[in-house]
Amino acid sequence: LYSRDTNPVVNWFTRAENRFAPPGDPRFPFVLTTYRLTEHHTGGGMSRFLSYLSELQPEMFVEISPELAAELKVNNSDFVCIVSLRGAIEARALVSRRIRPMELNGKTVHQIAVPFHFGAAGPLRGNAANNLVAISGEPNVTIMESKALLCNIIPGRLPRGPDFLAWIERYAPQSNQPPNLHPEQPPPGAPSGGKFSRSHGKEGKTG
Repeated sequence: LYSRDTNPVVNWFTRAENRFAPPGDPRFPFVLTTYRLTEHHTGGGMSRFLSYLSELQPEMFVEISPELAAELKVNNSDFVCIVSLRGAIEARALVSRRIRPMELNGKTVHQIAVPFHFGAAGPLRGNAANNLVAISGEPNVTIMESKALLCNIIPGRLPRGPDFLAWIERYAPQSNQPPNLHPEQPPPGAPSGGKFSRSHGKEGKTG
């Protein structure tokens, strides 16, 4: 429809740990979109601490089509791992006909959907969808675009501890990434003013 795929003035945060899979990457064949639940608010920082709301939506899940569930040999409520180049999360499968495969240029492309209200704090906890999403800034006011990405789904539980490092290296190699690096702070020992010390508010901007 348009000759340009992205907004020409988008803010790109070109950090080594802020990666995303390009279209057509065979390692990440599924399209993920995030969405909201009626029972929770924004990242869940308020609603997940309220017992009556948490009881209505108590757990992180991923909505997948019956066709994809059959392809993955996954049943409703089974645990699955969702992995992108940026990280991995664990969720229960919700097999639903609301999510349908797409036909693009004669190829079937499966889409999946996850809520973004869960996190590590509070009485109701769950893996955060934003762990999968690369950071990019909407060009006008630099609001994070956290709607869509490419991913893969691996049936089963997400490994913990050292086993997780081996697992993520298999599905989304991280060996060239600085250890223990958080996007908002430099790695230990990084010199002041180095390439990791720029704030998100300044990255990607010109002038």
